[in-house]
Amino acid sequence: MSSDGLRLTGPQGRDYVLGEAIEVFDGAVLIGQVQSVTPNPDRTEVLIKNFVTVDFASFRAGALPKLVLAEVVSFLAERFPSLQMVGIELSRNITDFDGQEALLARARSDILQSIGAQDIHVAPKPQRGPAGHFAVTGIWRYDSASVAALAAALQSQRTAYREGRDGSPPPPQPRPGMVELLRKKRKG
Repeated sequence: MSSDGLRLTGPQGRDYVLGEAIEVFDGAVLIGQVQSVTPNPDRTEVLIKNFVTVDFASFRAGALPKLVLAEVVSFLAERFPSLQMVGIELSRNITDFDGQEALLARARSDILQSIGAQDIHVAPKPQRGPAGHFAVTGIWRYDSASVAALAAALQSQRTAYREGRDGSPPPPQPRPGMVELLRKKRKG
């Protein structure tokens, strides 16, 4: 699938199969990945988590993660008509937010609301890790209100990405080693 210059695939650019990781490319550049996609047995629901995006300096305000999330939810809803619900967990530790984890949790909650997710919950992360980190979860249901919110979020995030990408200097290169990090499976 390709939208607005972005391409979503399975691992290593293969055609996507539900249950595999989702990779998001801008041309040949890997800009994001959802490392965990777990469908229920009848394929009417899916849980997505373990999002990773490349850290381009011009997108530190969060435009790239918002775009990747909206594109992935849209991709799943369009590609798999049997899906009625997409569960989303945003819980990756981000070191730049040490001491500001509540602010990050609020931003993640706002992102989920912007795409039409409901039943949004913020809770301390259940896994081991730094104190103060939160998991933010929500459910995107395939209904007219959620579809409208997702369409508006996609338009907004695509515009923000294009404007950031089309500025006079070329997009900054990912941090050294980031592409390798994106390709590694996240350890539980």
